[in-house]
Amino acid sequence: MENVSVSIPSAADWLSVSAEAALVCTAAVLLVLKVLLPARAEKFLNALAVLGLCAMLALPLAGLSGEKEASFFNMLFPLPSFELFALACAIFTSLMAFRYFSKDKALARAEFFCVLMICTASMMLFARSINLFVTFVSLECMTICMYILSAWSRRSAPSLEAAVKFLIVGGVSGAMILMGLAFIYGAGLSCGEDFMYYANFADGLNSKLFCFGLVFVFAGLLFKLGAFPFQFWMPDVYQGSPTPVSAFLAVASKAAAAVVIFIMIMSMRTYSEKFVLALSVFAAATVIIGNFTALTQSNIKRLMALSGVSNAGYILVLATAAASFALDPERQSACFTVLLFYLVAYMFATYGIFFVVNSFAEEDDSYQNMLDYCGLSKISPAASSTLTINLASLAGIPPTAGFFGKLLVILMAWFAGLYWLVGVMIVGSAASIYYYFVWIRTAHAEKKGGEMVFAGLGGSASTVVALAGATLLFGVFIFSSLPAVF
Repeated sequence: MENVSVSIPSAADWLSVSAEAALVCTAAVLLVLKVLLPARAEKFLNALAVLGLCAMLALPLAGLSGEKEASFFNMLFPLPSFELFALACAIFTSLMAFRYFSKDKALARAEFFCVLMICTASMMLFARSINLFVTFVSLECMTICMYILSAWSRRSAPSLEAAVKFLIVGGVSGAMILMGLAFIYGAGLSCGEDFMYYANFADGLNSKLFCFGLVFVFAGLLFKLGAFPFQFWMPDVYQGSPTPVSAFLAVASKAAAAVVIFIMIMSMRTYSEKFVLALSVFAAATVIIGNFTALTQSNIKRLMALSGVSNAGYILVLATAAASFALDPERQSACFTVLLFYLVAYMFATYGIFFVVNSFAEEDDSYQNMLDYCGLSKISPAASSTLTINLASLAGIPPTAGFFGKLLVILMAWFAGLYWLVGVMIVGSAASIYYYFVWIRTAHAEKKGGEMVFAGLGGSASTVVALAGATLLFGVFIFSSLPAVF
């Protein structure tokens, strides 16, 4: 009985997953209300879902005042900043979904918010996990939800095609992580150590079996991040998925994978030139392929996917710097702080752009291209202005948040002695200016054609303007925080 009592989670354990539990419980309540209430109460349920997500922001905020210990059987890392980030992504996705569902009344709505909440909860657990078993289970739950969300427009052939491709690729990446898990677990049995916890990774580096398994785990995470050589699935999935889902994939899913990669690197606490070299090669290839492939792309959602690939490369540059700082915990911690800055700046810009992409009248925007934006500045000055600001942020133009985010990444790589990688990042960023500014120029050009019709920002106008303002103000905030970071 003593052993049984020890295994029962305490109140502190349950409190540590309060945000995740609240998401799952709210999703369950929405499903029950969907069954009990009449069909005309659909709008009420949608509003209730968004209000619930906004209220949940208070749960991780309560944990920001002090450092909490790892909890729930010591398998979770206290990371309230990422919980806030994931909830913000879920809120923006929900707001975008209102406009998307108004185009097709036949799509299920309340169920969409339920799946989104469960996906967000799984994502939080995935990013906070310090145990490979919990990492894998939460990752698979998150990925299954993504499969469902990407196929939400079940009458759209591109959406179903995207879901099938996503299912195949996600299955392969999940299998790779599971294979790595098996090797790591086997290494632990042979060495008499518990390598399932990140904290013990430094001890496992002496085992070839452990290192072999770690390669599989990192390969699976590179799949989720959308980095070379596993970036090929992103353009197809982003193009076919509903626009709110594409935005959620572009920001939240990528951020979760990035956080897990960083926590694993910081847990190894050792310097390996071969490991740093391998990360450098993947980072450089990702930056080059993402930016130079996007130069000839005219489809908007495919362009945003390739932009996501290039940003995954910048994140890997920062991860390489963190690996180089393995003997300097303070610099490593600074790299993680820079990662959070970069992800927030990327979130503001990417969601601001996708809100504009979502504002066209057509139900299926998978074939939306540059020509559809001709004359946008005359049709909607607010939309073209916010689009310009957010594209400039992704391009790294001052004084936007994206500029300071890239600057911080370059500085950390420079301090780590990764000079050639800094050069690759600068070249890639310079190339990205071309395709981002082609989009900006098109939006300010005379109307020449385009098959799709811009319907206006509508109810999302205030959100889009707020995101553009945040892109500018957050850049100033990062600049003022530079002394604290370094």
